Amino acid sequence: MPDGFAKGSASVRRTEKRQRNCKTDTRWSPDEFSALNDRAQETGLSRNAYIRAAVLGTPGPRARRTPPVNAEALGRATVALNKAGNNLNQIAHVLNAGGSGLTSRECFAALAEVRAVLSRILEILGHKDSL
Repeated sequence: MPDGFAKGSASVRRTEKRQRNCKTDTRWSPDEFSALNDRAQETGLSRNAYIRAAVLGTPGPRARRTPPVNAEALGRATVALNKAGNNLNQIAHVLNAGGSGLTSRECFAALAEVRAVLSRILEILGHKDSL
């Protein structure tokens, strides 16, 4: 085994066919670690897959691509979800107080608004299956 590498115990617990059983730890300054995270996120790879791709030219056959998260769009969607949740809360308050001034159309419209915003959030996060 090469110097500076430790054989991980994961190979004992998992299948003997596992190829990657050498592990190394690297220390990073906060700025370096931030740059690493930013670059890995830009490529859609985990930190480990990004480092492997930088060193070997490929992230490996089982590398999982993570969808980039648009923080600005997620923030706008969260604000919209808060507004829709506030509308639902007001409807629940009126109904709990015995008010009958609400129509089913208003209730269904508020529910549709929540579903639309939640669907948008799932889309931003990269989930293909929405509501």
